This record gives sequence, structure tokens and C-alpha cells, in this order.
Amino acid sequence: MDAIVIEPGDELPDTDLHLREYLGDGPLLILFYTEANTPLCTQQLCSFRDDEEMLNELQASVVAISADPLDELLRFDQEHLFPFPLVTDTELSAAEAFGVVDETGQRAQRAAFVADPSGAITLAIPFYQPNDLNQYQRVFEALGLDI
Repeated sequence: MDAIVIEPGDELPDTDLHLREYLGDGPLLILFYTEANTPLCTQQLCSFRDDEEMLNELQASVVAISADPLDELLRFDQEHLFPFPLVTDTELSAAEAFGVVDETGQRAQRAAFVADPSGAITLAIPFYQPNDLNQYQRVFEALGLDI
């Protein structure tokens, strides 16, 4: 049975991570990444870190999720100083709910989702590629940037 991937129009799924708690006055960007301190995942998160000012102007909140243990996330955060929370999903409950468990069944694949303040999904990129500028632009459009 294939995993069901969350799509635009779906509601933010209820998971052990309580992602609704991250909703605010603006949109919520939910980033899944495979593993801390790997080149593409570091690039994925650092690109959004580097655009923190634009995210703030859009009143966007960000949460980044991986199956890494908490101590690894703390090291990753200390090295790169992310302005958003890194959340551990060791049981993969959130990755399963979004349909982004990788082919090994051990980690999440890189993915990006945007939810509006009510929790409705407005963008789903289940195979996010950090080098794809079109995907990056789509994220910011979904967050409300007029491009």
C-alpha cells in the first residue's frame, strides 16, 4: 500500500509533534529533512535560515523535522544557529502522517509543506530538492511573497 501524501486543501495532520502549536498569525512552513549535517539537508535548512528576514516580514513560522535524536539536533543547531525549532521525529509519526517516509523506512525524505493560519495545507512538495530554485520560489509564493 502506497503512502498517502498530504496535498493542498488537506488539513494539517494531528501527530505526536503537535504541529498545530506552531501555527501563528501567518503561514507555517514545515520542512522535513533526512539527516542533520549532511550536505543537501544543511543546504535546505540554511537557505531558509538565511532568508529569516523575509520570513519574518511574511509573518511565517518555520519548523524543521527529522528522525535524528535530540542530541544530534542540538549539535546541528549550535553549528548553524537556526532561527526556528528543529524537532525530532524518531518514531516517524509526522513523516508517516505527511507521507514522506523515505524508501528505507528509517528517515523522512526532504519535503516542504505550507499551512495557512487555520491549518489548511496550501503547498505540498513531497520531494524537495534544495538546488531547485523553482521549488524554493514556490515555497515563498505559498508563504505570501508577491513574486
